[in-house]
Amino acid sequence: MKRCEARDTRIRQLREASASQKEIATAYGMSVEALRLVFRKIESDEVAIRKSREILQEFRRADDLDKKWKVADVLDAFLMMTTTRTALRRCFEWSETEATSLREFMELVISEKRHAKPGYLVAPLLDMRCVGVKGFWSAVERLTESDLGERCNQEWRKRIVRLSQASRIVGDGRRAWSKPCEAPTWFSGVEADNAGIGTTVSR
Repeated sequence: MKRCEARDTRIRQLREASASQKEIATAYGMSVEALRLVFRKIESDEVAIRKSREILQEFRRADDLDKKWKVADVLDAFLMMTTTRTALRRCFEWSETEATSLREFMELVISEKRHAKPGYLVAPLLDMRCVGVKGFWSAVERLTESDLGERCNQEWRKRIVRLSQASRIVGDGRRAWSKPCEAPTWFSGVEADNAGIGTTVSR
């Protein structure tokens, strides 16, 4: 996945530098038709990124944790990996939910609920089919790197502090299996940025 993203970035750069389709295809050992498919994906990604930026700007302007937004807009804003996005979309469809707030969305990823066992953190997203630990961390990353406005950012940082202190993560279901809270490498920088927040932010 990462390799494909890096390749697409280089192809985009060559295209912007006015390299011909034949030159790019030859450089990557691809047929021109296969390259056109890559071009279409790049164009689709660029549209999605622009839309995400526009919606995130609306979130920042409102800076309201409880304002309701269309589910489709929330999903478009955070550009999560496909399996996680699909699982969330189906969850909202199943519950016939057309609008959600940023607080409610955060709650699906990192819940404020206290687990009976010390060191356990409740993450309802893990209960959704096909999400798994990888999908959970991708959702955490997208929310963490998004600027949602001062109040919304502060709320998310409080949840990040709780995640950084957890030893295991578990879904919200009765029979949910817990999993080790093994954070990816990017999260260590987030922990450093948030050092001390847990004792200074009022709940």
